[in-house]
Amino acid sequence: MLQRSRNLVAALAPFGLILALAIWSMSPLGMSLEQRLGLDVLFKIRGAEPPPDSVVVVAITRNSARALGLSEKLYQWSRQSHGDLVQHLAQAGARHIVFDVFFETGREPQGDDAFRRSIARAGNVLLFSRSEKEQVAGVTKETFIDPYTPFQQAALDTAPLILPKVPARVSRFFLRHPSFSNVPTLPARVWLLQQSDPAAAEQRLLAMRPDPLLNLFGPPRTITTLEFSDIINQVPAALNQVRGKTVFVGYSAEDQPDQRDGFYTSFTSGEGLDLGGVELAATAYANLVTDTWLREWLPWKNGLLVLLVGAISYVLARFTAPLLAALCVGGVASAMTLMICLAFSRLHLWLPWFHTVVLAVPLCGGLGMWLRSRELFSQKQRLQWAFGKYLPRDELERLVSQQGLPAVRDYHNSVCMVTDAEGYSRLSETLTPVALAELMQSYYQAIIPPIRRSGGIISDVAGDGVIALWLHLERHTAWRTLQPVVEEINRNIEQFNAQHEGKALPTRLGIHCGEIAMGHFGAMDHHEFRAMGDIINTTSRLEGANKQLGTKVLVSESCLDVEDDTLRYLGRFQFVGKQTPLRIFTLKQNPDPVLLKQYQLAVMKLEAGHQAAAEKLFESIVRYYPEDGPTQFVVQNISKVGEQGIIPFSSK
Repeated sequence: MLQRSRNLVAALAPFGLILALAIWSMSPLGMSLEQRLGLDVLFKIRGAEPPPDSVVVVAITRNSARALGLSEKLYQWSRQSHGDLVQHLAQAGARHIVFDVFFETGREPQGDDAFRRSIARAGNVLLFSRSEKEQVAGVTKETFIDPYTPFQQAALDTAPLILPKVPARVSRFFLRHPSFSNVPTLPARVWLLQQSDPAAAEQRLLAMRPDPLLNLFGPPRTITTLEFSDIINQVPAALNQVRGKTVFVGYSAEDQPDQRDGFYTSFTSGEGLDLGGVELAATAYANLVTDTWLREWLPWKNGLLVLLVGAISYVLARFTAPLLAALCVGGVASAMTLMICLAFSRLHLWLPWFHTVVLAVPLCGGLGMWLRSRELFSQKQRLQWAFGKYLPRDELERLVSQQGLPAVRDYHNSVCMVTDAEGYSRLSETLTPVALAELMQSYYQAIIPPIRRSGGIISDVAGDGVIALWLHLERHTAWRTLQPVVEEINRNIEQFNAQHEGKALPTRLGIHCGEIAMGHFGAMDHHEFRAMGDIINTTSRLEGANKQLGTKVLVSESCLDVEDDTLRYLGRFQFVGKQTPLRIFTLKQNPDPVLLKQYQLAVMKLEAGHQAAAEKLFESIVRYYPEDGPTQFVVQNISKVGEQGIIPFSSK
């Protein structure tokens, strides 16, 4: 039950993280981050686009001041120049003239009067008014400050121009004054004046969000921009561009040093040139005229989209193969980017790109791929652990690293050990299968660990026998490596037999060296990994010879470089069906030096061709040491000994 609960928590935890990301995307901080990072990217991907032809900006710049011979300090200009500007624009057929310049007070009577008369004659001039906050008795009070009264009275209308600058960039524009919901801002006021049904237009503005997103057209001066001096000088090319259009007049620099009224936006240039306030006002007006201001979803819809994209990315990455998962996650990111960009450029809809493509897709997809890879790694470890009981580690790695079954490989100078338990057949008849299985599990625990710790691999386990291999083991080090293994196995078997009274399994061992071939042998859907070669059969014969010789361990001469003091030489023996005899050794189980010396002398006589003398010596040894198995076997088979003293086994 506890494990089931843990599995349920582990399965639901990623979706909890995805939900947390979706909730974060709906928070004010998340929305602000999306606006600052995601919106910038969308504008850069879309690039500049042609502004509507219905709006023109007349830029008051340092270059215009120089061309007109006026002071570069623009606030020192005579209002006569502004009057001339209005007169020429009106004569050129401008639809409306909107000043993004605050004329707070009068300056010189003659110039002020000329400007007032030009405004009155044109009849289509809107002036900029501003609001001011002040603390009165601890209460913040906001009031409007209108332009110089003669100008205000002559103008068609006045309106404030407020741009939300949070924290340091402009992305939105106000339709109405934030503190006075019934007061439209300058772009909205111009648009209202141009509508055939002002009442319906007013209702439409009221239904809109009070601070919609600006749909910027591009970097500074993307909107058609004319120099103030060109209008004053009545340059035909400039005057021809204002007919029937709404003209916004204000500061708009061509380079950063001349910048006076700049706002940081998504299109601020690398040199630091910002969009001027007059350009932003013209952009807001153009957005209203063309109905292209940026729409945006409610926060919960954005969060739902982030949740959906995150969940899809996670599921695709979590339950598909690694390569396919990476392709799927990349495909989701590409598809979302394409969809969001198309919605942005074609539908003027701002969707969350940063939280979906930059955060949700890689985080959720990456989490899914990480969990998938961890699961695959865990499965691989479990399989390696399980198959490691049946296959050598390097063979497992070969199977994992290549397709199909690996080719058969040859191993030279390998060592083979075969073990066999006496009495297994009797126990298998008397014990239940379950009891026999438990007994043999304990028995294998006594044999296999010493083999594995010494670098041996288990080639086969069949009933009461174990076939172990040591690959690439040099001949002169074979017995040196296996002697402690044999000693530990013998100790373990003695302990096992002592613990299982009445179920003892005395064990015989045969050890031989030679060449083998390792591989997967079988057909169709069944293969086994095993060793092939005469070494297996010969070692098995050696193990079986223990029964005839009355020994526990037999080692062939092929495992020795020189004779070892721990081993007793038994002679040259030939197995049934084998042509090549083997020099065989066993452990010195009887430490009696007389027996060992006399036996060695008898074997030397036998191999020297003195069979009669050897026979007498063997008979003498068996009278004094009747329990010595090798001597008994030689005496019983002395008549069958062939040339060069080769002792034959009469059975397998």
